[in-house]
Amino acid sequence: MGAEFSVFYTRIVYFSCKGYNQGMGLSQAFLASVMLLTAEPDVSRYHINYLMQRKKISEAVNLYEKYHFNLGRHDFEILQQLGMILLQEGAESEDSERQLLSIFGSTIAGISSSLNIFEAGILSPRPETQLAAIHALARLQDDKSEELLNRAMASEYLPVRMEAAYFLATRKARTAVGQIEALMHRLPPQMRFFFPEFFALIGTNEAILVLRSLIDDPQMHVKVEAILSAAHYQRDDLLPVIRALLTHSHPQQQEACCFAIGMLKDSKSLPQLKKLATSSFPHVQIAALCALHHLGDQTAQKSIETMASLENLFAINQLGNMPGSEEILIQLLNSSSERVWLNAAVSLLKLHDPRCKDAVLSILLRDRRDLGIEPHRSVGNSLMSWRLVPLAKQKSVEGLYDLHALSLSIREHFLSECLELPEQQFLSIAKTIFQSRQIELVPQLVTLLENLGTQDAISLLQAQTSAAGAPLTRTYCSLALYRMNKTGPYEEQLKEWIRSSQGKELIRFRPVITRQKYIESRYELTPEENSRLLVEAYSALAERHESESINLLLEGIRSGHEKNRYVLAGLLLHSIQ
Repeated sequence: MGAEFSVFYTRIVYFSCKGYNQGMGLSQAFLASVMLLTAEPDVSRYHINYLMQRKKISEAVNLYEKYHFNLGRHDFEILQQLGMILLQEGAESEDSERQLLSIFGSTIAGISSSLNIFEAGILSPRPETQLAAIHALARLQDDKSEELLNRAMASEYLPVRMEAAYFLATRKARTAVGQIEALMHRLPPQMRFFFPEFFALIGTNEAILVLRSLIDDPQMHVKVEAILSAAHYQRDDLLPVIRALLTHSHPQQQEACCFAIGMLKDSKSLPQLKKLATSSFPHVQIAALCALHHLGDQTAQKSIETMASLENLFAINQLGNMPGSEEILIQLLNSSSERVWLNAAVSLLKLHDPRCKDAVLSILLRDRRDLGIEPHRSVGNSLMSWRLVPLAKQKSVEGLYDLHALSLSIREHFLSECLELPEQQFLSIAKTIFQSRQIELVPQLVTLLENLGTQDAISLLQAQTSAAGAPLTRTYCSLALYRMNKTGPYEEQLKEWIRSSQGKELIRFRPVITRQKYIESRYELTPEENSRLLVEAYSALAERHESESINLLLEGIRSGHEKNRYVLAGLLLHSIQ
């Protein structure tokens, strides 16, 4: 009897304090708690599900809280049902934003029962929802997900079918060759250049036969892409065909064949490569010299350095793969041409030369000119250089693609490369980024510092947790230190930031950029800086699988912005696994 009274008394104190914190007088809170506990001694778990099915989210969570208190522990089965019901509701919504959030939440949850949600995304009439569902399905390896990818091949939107084709190819699915070949023949012949990569990636005998036919395609840009794809995926069974094409006179084809010969290391082609190394077409000459360098010809590098000193951008970019060319690149950093010093700086960065630091910083830091960065490819598509484009945001609105989003991905890639510089050089770059308030780069930078994990990196993160006027930076650094299990008030700072943000609609995504060969991006839902912080903060707390973390997620579902609920539901499911 004494033990029962003690439990009853503890519950009265708990609910009295809660009522008092919500603005009640102490006596009112005490009476309310007594009435609550005497009037509702038991809570039906089925009633919680009923309220959730009726979309009465706040009431369902309130009732679960009483149930949890009476039970004395969390009921994972009910929590899983709550999370799945919420995600399914978002997937079936007519609001495309809610659908995307539900797919993102299901991806975080990482459970096979999310397939129904991804299926709803595939069946959505909106292409962006279909693409997000396809990308989520690509993470799962089972027959049902492959079946849904095949269904996506019937979409009325070409980008959706192309993305589904890519993931069927990566899986080497039994139906991949037939599906992709059928799609290719339904499109105009000029568009066949999209497809060689798929068949090279599959690599079966049937796929290689199709790739072989594309190497003989009458459209030159299709032929070139087929040669390059064979090289990228090391399809050396096509080497005799490529070797024969190397003798043809078309410069676009010669460039692609030189690249392929170098990648496949075909020493039988050395005489023809040496002949093409004196071609009157600079792009063919560089491709042939690079192939000779791959095959061990040390004199080829000197010839490329000579072309680079004459400010050939493709030659400058290729020197980034050739140790020993640093002094030529240092000289080019002083060029009055933006494109020359940009490519020299990137090549020095690839060679991990710390003397590129100042130039790289000028690339990373955005200023009033709002410079964007984009790639420029040679006619044979095997060589690349970089160029700066002013007014990136304005041109993103006016242009065919989002230059601002592409530039951010490229800057993040360059920032990651900076981690390979000597530590003090990297930390100097990191301090400058923090001081200049380059918020877009802060999430990536903090992750890199966390991965570095040295005492100086930790000290920099700790210093930034008290940076004035930079709440996002402070919280990101606290998050990193919390994940690193460092002693400090970091957990409380995270929880305080989460509570202060609950009423805002924070889960927003970056603009999506199409799949590129030089950076990883395949229609992935990537949160913006604030959104990423909220998701990662909740994730870090949820990883501890503690009762208090689950309570915080439930509080966010109940009291936070309703559009955040779907992602929080995914985090809830992840936290109870």
